[in-house]
Amino acid sequence: MSGSRLDRRPRYGSHRYDDDLLLKVPPLLWLATVFLVRHLLLLGITFLPTTGEEIEVLRALVRPEFVFADLPAAVVMLAAIRRRRPCSTPVRRIWRYTREILTLSVGLYAVLVLAASLRSGQPLRDAIDEPILASFLLGLAVLAYLWRSRLVADVVRDCPGRRDG
Repeated sequence: MSGSRLDRRPRYGSHRYDDDLLLKVPPLLWLATVFLVRHLLLLGITFLPTTGEEIEVLRALVRPEFVFADLPAAVVMLAAIRRRRPCSTPVRRIWRYTREILTLSVGLYAVLVLAASLRSGQPLRDAIDEPILASFLLGLAVLAYLWRSRLVADVVRDCPGRRDG
């Protein structure tokens, strides 16, 4: 068999492709992206017209300075929503660097956490509470997934333009 014929054979099961044979964004990548925009989501939820005790708990979790770390991931989320064959040039440019952009989001969060901890004047073990530590560790798990998953690597490469195959 020729190499070009092997290249055209689908690598994944048919459930991984949409009707246009574009690899679907896997649910775990959607979940990771939603996690990386959590501060924006929490901020949005706090503006809901509810004054219950639950909203007060959420308001306590919102740290406005961490919203900046969510912005790169929000750009990727918008590109994922707009991703369809043929991919527009802006979507293709963003989508090609999905893993790097999401890594930037995780890195910005780590830098912002460290900066907030240093500004507090407390020892690091006292300045970082459990939710922030859990978020940081989940961010590391997201990085491992982004960079170890062959499916994610293939999905970010699969955003053909008008002339691509």
